[in-house]
Amino acid sequence: MTVLDEIADEILKEKRIEKTFEDMVNGFEEKLEDNNFLDNSIEIKTYFGKGMGVASARTKLLKNKIIMKDWLDYTGDFKGLYIFLHNNKPFYFGISQGVIGRIIQHIKGKTHNQATLAFNMGLMFYKLLNNNDYKGRREDFDFEKYVNPMKEFLLKQKIAFININDDDELALFEIYCSIKYKTILNSFETH
Repeated sequence: MTVLDEIADEILKEKRIEKTFEDMVNGFEEKLEDNNFLDNSIEIKTYFGKGMGVASARTKLLKNKIIMKDWLDYTGDFKGLYIFLHNNKPFYFGISQGVIGRIIQHIKGKTHNQATLAFNMGLMFYKLLNNNDYKGRREDFDFEKYVNPMKEFLLKQKIAFININDDDELALFEIYCSIKYKTILNSFETH
């Protein structure tokens, strides 16, 4: 048997999954009900605003029982879904291996790769002000003029979290929530 044959054998093995696809999807409505993100949402500025980094945000979130200690991994962060809300309506669902750190990136990031949500909102802001889409390179976009106001907007919103450790379930749940709530800022297009 050659190394390539061994590789072929390895890649054809079935992946072990915790739950079947049907069990995951059938449990999504119950997961939403159990986690009631509208009642469990918090002010972003209070937990992630000025002077708040990952450690201080984590401490405050734990102290106020917004997140649980058993959610945390060895890095001191947690895997899960986060929901941005405006006037109690979800407008963006995101997933991350490190939710606390990711939220801080969204609202304090300095590049389009860090502050992705604010950047995409900045593109909308650009279009509203200029009556056309931005056609330049991402790295040339005027972050100060168009993205920073969106980061300020995000700081004034609410957020909620759902801890999900299974990667497959987490990915499917983000898509499910985005479709259920018709959030235009979620995009699953390929690049």
